[in-house]
Amino acid sequence: GFVNGEDLSVLAAVPTATTEASTDSNVGSYPITVSAGNDDNYDINTSDGTLTITQTNLTATAVDKVKTYGEENPTLEVIYSGFKNEDDKTALTTAPSPSTTATSTSAAGEYPISLSTGSDDNYTISNVPGTLTVNKATLSASAPNQSREYGEPNPTLSVEVTGFVNGEDLSVLATAPTATTEASTASNVGSYPITVSAGNDDNY
Repeated sequence: GFVNGEDLSVLAAVPTATTEASTDSNVGSYPITVSAGNDDNYDINTSDGTLTITQTNLTATAVDKVKTYGEENPTLEVIYSGFKNEDDKTALTTAPSPSTTATSTSAAGEYPISLSTGSDDNYTISNVPGTLTVNKATLSASAPNQSREYGEPNPTLSVEVTGFVNGEDLSVLATAPTATTEASTASNVGSYPITVSAGNDDNY
């Protein structure tokens, strides 16, 4: 509305715009109020505006975890990226909650850690799932020492296995450790190693 090629610099008092919104203000609409300003040559008409505060993005990530077969699940955790104004998860209306289908009896392998849907008026929450890795448990297989007299058959060789979890025993193994020796009925007096094969299993 200026005339004669004039601009704001000619006004005795330039109109200014203010709002009550601050960095701490919640999502919503806030009036932008324009002061009238004044000048001898201009009648200044004002028109207020609106400051709209929209949601900001927040990322919730499930922390990857590791445990051993047979153990209880570790405590599942969530880390966040994108909080404003020194907010933390306590500021959220509903914080994402982590969960997994894995239990103490779940086989060795990887299991997803999923997050429930969180919500808040000030944040758009994006979830990033994690992984719970279940490692094999360790078994110890040892052959007890044996003895016999020269010329006799070897005694029955056995293997003692310790470290089973979930109340399991040798019957669950895909291949149980076995004990063998090179000694025979013709072997001379002396000491001969009893060798234990490793055996194998998906969980041990």
